[in-house]
Amino acid sequence: MTNKEVILKSVQFIELNLKNDINVFEVSKEIYYSLYHFIRLFQSTTGFSPKNYMQQRRLSEAALELRNTNKKISDIAYDYQFGSPESFSRAFRKQFKINPTEVRKGFSLTKLPLLKSITSDYLYQSDKLRNEPPELIENTEKLLVGISFFYSNNKEINDLSKEWNLFMNEVGTIKNVTKPKKYYQLQYWSDNQDLDGMFFFIGIEVLKLEDINPLFVLKTIPAGNYLRFIHKGLANKVGYTYKYIYNQFLPNTNYILNKPFNFEYYGEKYSGPFNEKSESEIYIPIG
Repeated sequence: MTNKEVILKSVQFIELNLKNDINVFEVSKEIYYSLYHFIRLFQSTTGFSPKNYMQQRRLSEAALELRNTNKKISDIAYDYQFGSPESFSRAFRKQFKINPTEVRKGFSLTKLPLLKSITSDYLYQSDKLRNEPPELIENTEKLLVGISFFYSNNKEINDLSKEWNLFMNEVGTIKNVTKPKKYYQLQYWSDNQDLDGMFFFIGIEVLKLEDINPLFVLKTIPAGNYLRFIHKGLANKVGYTYKYIYNQFLPNTNYILNKPFNFEYYGEKYSGPFNEKSESEIYIPIG
């Protein structure tokens, strides 16, 4: 059994026992590893300590129950093995920067760094990213022309080819594009909790705005400091890169997210959504 298979087996055991009183020692016994070696293998492979991973998973599932059920907050706390509602609330605030009651009242889950179960793809992408730390970039303002659309929380987002095809069929009508052409995709969200989803924008950079087709909308990426991450591989795997950024990298830094969006840039190393060697850039605005 490879190290990856060992980790995935331990993850499966954890997932089956999120509502049971298990600890890291019991997980190590399940895969026949010493506690010492299991902790170090799990940490080096996933980027999480086993204890931290178990807690983040429990809190993430608890957040879903807070939003999607009418169970009492105290019952959810005990279900996910927190000793009291108070300890649950403290851990929840530390992880998500808000109180459980705010989720119950309608706070959008898209704004929370919910952690899903680790998969083989997640391990693959996480390993590549952890070996290449992000670069701090000072970006100038950018003018974009493109199309905007909205996805609700209950829709799985892993393929935007329909939207990209629509845009590419009309992009030739846009004037004053940069040379070389620079394509972007933005993800942004509103403070309006009733929207319960996320906006997307697909566009191209222009030098100035002139004779814009009514089909398109205009966006400005503001100047400022950004962390630049590199996503390598298939476009439909980019979600694993975002999970690494928001669930592993950022929580262990002092960087402050200061704007309600992030964006992707497709430059010279981008070889299309279905090329394993393709590279795109992800920019996270920070204060």
